[in-house]
Amino acid sequence: MFQCTSQRLGLSDYKLPSIIRIAPAGLAAVIAGGCALCAIHINILHDLLQLHIDLEAAHHYYANMQLKASILVVGAFLLSACSHMARDRDIPAQSSPAGDSVAGTVQAADSQGNEELSTVETTDATSPQNAELMPPITLPQVDLLTRIKRGFVLPALYSEHVSQYEKWNSEHPTFLKDLFARSEPFLHYIVEQLEKRNLPMELALLPAIESAFKPHAVSRSGAAGLWQFIPATGRHYGLHQDWWYDGRLDVVASTNAALDYLTELNNRFNGDWFLTLAAYNAGQGTIARAIKANHRANRGSSYAELTLRSETERYVPKLMALKNIISNPHEFGVSLPQINNQPHFEILPLDRQIDLRRFAAQSGIDHKRLQNMNAGFIRWATSPYGSHNLLVPVSHLTEATQVMQAISQTPAVSYKNHIVRAGDTLGGISHQYGVSVAALQKTNKLPDSKIVAGRSLYIPVSADADSYSAPTLSDSVNNDNKLFHRVKRGDTLWSIARHYKVKLQQLLTWNGISADQILSLDQTLLVITN
Repeated sequence: MFQCTSQRLGLSDYKLPSIIRIAPAGLAAVIAGGCALCAIHINILHDLLQLHIDLEAAHHYYANMQLKASILVVGAFLLSACSHMARDRDIPAQSSPAGDSVAGTVQAADSQGNEELSTVETTDATSPQNAELMPPITLPQVDLLTRIKRGFVLPALYSEHVSQYEKWNSEHPTFLKDLFARSEPFLHYIVEQLEKRNLPMELALLPAIESAFKPHAVSRSGAAGLWQFIPATGRHYGLHQDWWYDGRLDVVASTNAALDYLTELNNRFNGDWFLTLAAYNAGQGTIARAIKANHRANRGSSYAELTLRSETERYVPKLMALKNIISNPHEFGVSLPQINNQPHFEILPLDRQIDLRRFAAQSGIDHKRLQNMNAGFIRWATSPYGSHNLLVPVSHLTEATQVMQAISQTPAVSYKNHIVRAGDTLGGISHQYGVSVAALQKTNKLPDSKIVAGRSLYIPVSADADSYSAPTLSDSVNNDNKLFHRVKRGDTLWSIARHYKVKLQQLLTWNGISADQILSLDQTLLVITN
């Protein structure tokens, strides 16, 4: 009977607990004589399915009870059957509407699908004596990696590269441990956004391949953030970048931009997620050209059939190897961590610029933790331009009013006055105070880099400037490796980078400028040599 029940409920792929498979003949006779018991257990199994309980995990748990537990549970089934049949004889049929004999009380999942389950009662809630016969079953909580696993939809990918990365990950457990530890503050938010958009849950693992879940990560090619946007693509998807703020490093903004980009790519490649992921790595033009080349050669156009550079050939296998390990960690000898299936930060709107170190002190939040969550603010303070959000750890929101009070009491950025002297240049002043030329121009509403002796310039500085200064890349570089280039007629950013044998993106980063920055004569640029 239980075999039929499992087929009807779609449980044929699961191993039911051994106590059900070895039920003695006496139990079978009782069940045959009382169809109400069958209905009870069908409803229990149905409820388990509705609550997304992992039946394989349940089997693993119950299998360890051995024979003694089996006898106890069989006895509970017999008592339940007798009680149920007795109650049916005592209650008139017309006063018992269908379904009243079983109360499925679930203290469970929140509205966001977090599936944190506590108990399921399988007795009449109005009958205390029945509750004593059938105690509540405590169900395991579902952690975030389990929730991710249940959202996997991409087909299997078999390749030599997948096997290589499976082997490498399984042989480096410390790497996986550190990876998931870094992912914990951000992963729940990413999962929530994927579910809202009905996108494959494999995409939640993409930052592991792109940045190893490091929000401050910057590649040699200038890609930045969890999702590794290059500057141009970031701006195209609304990620603003200036001296104060880089939207590519903003976890919330970049996640939504990345999902917009992936959705657009997926539409471009007719719903093929392997081609979509390859295009995210190499660019849609590269993948489109590879497909056209295969068409001309009468070859297929699937991801596995395309001729791509080594990095892109290995890109999707890296993701699929990680997916396979999460799907079946025991097969690879891997122990996965428990990540709480709940938000790890709250998004607070900001209506003013605040000094982040001062706010951390006011609110009692660790400054490094606050910086990690708010990597988009690349200076000591939030941006003074436009509206922004501040991410605050959930553990510090028990007193929300206290956090908001800390924001209101945190000093904003201060400004120093600099009187321009003969011979001063905007580039020299920017280096003196550690402020970009663009920030000085915007703060002082300068149309270009020309300044006049005797004029007062406003210089944005930390409210605590006497005790600390904002860290910059050049702070950690030996002075012997620093030099300053004074812009001459005919100089371009590209020619300066080539002259000193550095990358253009490095030159831009060192000086806090963008590639479209217009250079002015005598402007000073910082160059860091090897």
